[in-house]
Amino acid sequence: MITIALSKGRQLKDFIQYLDEINLTEWSTALKSVSRELVIQTKDTRFILVKGEDVPVYVEEGIADLGITGSDILIEQNCNINNLMDLPFGYCHFAIASKEKKDVYPVVATKYVNFTRQYFDSIKQPVKIIKLNGSVELAATIDMADAIMDIVQSGKTLHDNGLSEQVRLDDINARLISNKHAYFSKYDEIQTIINQLKVTNNVHN
Repeated sequence: MITIALSKGRQLKDFIQYLDEINLTEWSTALKSVSRELVIQTKDTRFILVKGEDVPVYVEEGIADLGITGSDILIEQNCNINNLMDLPFGYCHFAIASKEKKDVYPVVATKYVNFTRQYFDSIKQPVKIIKLNGSVELAATIDMADAIMDIVQSGKTLHDNGLSEQVRLDDINARLISNKHAYFSKYDEIQTIINQLKVTNNVHN
């Protein structure tokens, strides 16, 4: 049996829609029935539902054989996993946003501390980074920070909080990842899943 770690929330909804498009109805039906359960099992697959940031951790530790998570989390965490393939959903991008465009942003709020540090190091600009775990827009709105570094999809949340995108950075999408040991010990099962998901990639391309 293959265990797959999935992120709760928007990405789970995107994944269910994705499964419907290629008629993987056994999976989509099981996931649509979720209420408060954190473990869902089908004939050959077990899904565990966790916070997005924890997906690579469960995979790296071998609790899950596979995981689906955003490339933003992989960039930030640098976990020791196999990054197997892009998936055609979860599209967004990193961006710096603020009330107004400035030449420098001395204080930046974000939950992506490592990515933010790497970016400002690359442009040789000193920065104080304030780590927040949610509602980072508020930090710029109330002037706790000069700007925020966050992921942006439509930009509506920024607009609703009086902010605008100033610098667009790396594109993000969902990725299929695997535990390094499981990739070899369960190679055939994992390849079957990869091939099923590649059908969807071909449909979207």
